[in-house]
Amino acid sequence: MPIYLPFLCVAVALSWSSFASAYQAQCALSRAEMARIAMGSTIFLGAIALLFTDGTPLTGAALFICGLAVALLADRWIASRWSLLAAATSFGSYVVGTMH
Repeated sequence: MPIYLPFLCVAVALSWSSFASAYQAQCALSRAEMARIAMGSTIFLGAIALLFTDGTPLTGAALFICGLAVALLADRWIASRWSLLAAATSFGSYVVGTMH
């Protein structure tokens, strides 16, 4: 397993709440909320794609399930503003760490 794949697992876990909030029934969203949803969705979907691209399918599936489980279990304790910043940092760490 490449050493930087757990950073993507953390990014999946911390960006899940922003991604999932797009599918809640809300009529009007502020611009800040829409920007948070767009950023969270980008990080979430990008991390999933890189999990399966860089690792084996089994490793990618295991890390994705682990990240999603952490996100669902810790949903009450993860503040969306700070978790999205931590997800972006984790995703950026993966990108910088894998550059040759």
